[in-house]
Amino acid sequence: MFNSIKVDPCKNNVGAFIDIKIETANAKSIEEIKIALDEYGVVFFRNQNLNSASYISFAKQFGQCADYPMLRGLDGFPEITVVEKKPDENIMFGEGWHTDSTYTQEPPQYTMLYSIKTPPRGKGNTLFASQYESYKKLPEEYKKKIENLKAVFSADGPISKTRNSRLAEKGTGIDPKTMFAIHPIVKENRNNKKKSIYLSPGHVTKIVDMGEEESKILLDYLFQHQSKPEFIYGFEWEPNCLAIWSNHVMLHNPANDFTGIHRVMHRITIQ
Repeated sequence: MFNSIKVDPCKNNVGAFIDIKIETANAKSIEEIKIALDEYGVVFFRNQNLNSASYISFAKQFGQCADYPMLRGLDGFPEITVVEKKPDENIMFGEGWHTDSTYTQEPPQYTMLYSIKTPPRGKGNTLFASQYESYKKLPEEYKKKIENLKAVFSADGPISKTRNSRLAEKGTGIDPKTMFAIHPIVKENRNNKKKSIYLSPGHVTKIVDMGEEESKILLDYLFQHQSKPEFIYGFEWEPNCLAIWSNHVMLHNPANDFTGIHRVMHRITIQ
């Protein structure tokens, strides 16, 4: 399956490490990275040496860079969103299980995150929960129940409070209450036909055409199921690492387990 890259799957096949210098990646290795993304949902690269221009150039080989509607991008490089926790802050941007920009009509397929400054290795990990695995392990009665359901995804969902500090600095002025979308809650990967649960606990507010109480009960069950320990891999950051994941397959959640340290990550989302 892989001839030009070395792929080392993580525990329970939740993600995989790829051993390649990104600046040497050619068309064949890019295609194999995409295959690994289809198979494992998230891939990790250590010991890279990317500047903003080379990072964006690499990202564009996976598709069109998407706008992040809430924040202005990095000066000179609007495709890059700076995700940071400052030394005097207690809340982590994006803290809580979610998948990115689900409140847009066409959410980004991929997210890339490149580490600039990090706490000591083992702190500030990003947890990834495979929704291939969560769907596969979902009881059959629930698979049938959710097969044709849709949910409302809102930018004003529970996770919205974690971006308040960044909005104050470089917000675009968009009211989160005006941004919402409706999407099916089961996705099928067109390349390998694997199904996944597409629900973002940080954004979903209700299930369409379902009573409030019934919707809440079902969502509570599914949210709890999505992030069971056996579906999770925690990536340990250090500077100059890159993670790429499919937002159709992975939930993610940055661990807020450090204080007094400046954590800076550069994010690109891709349609």
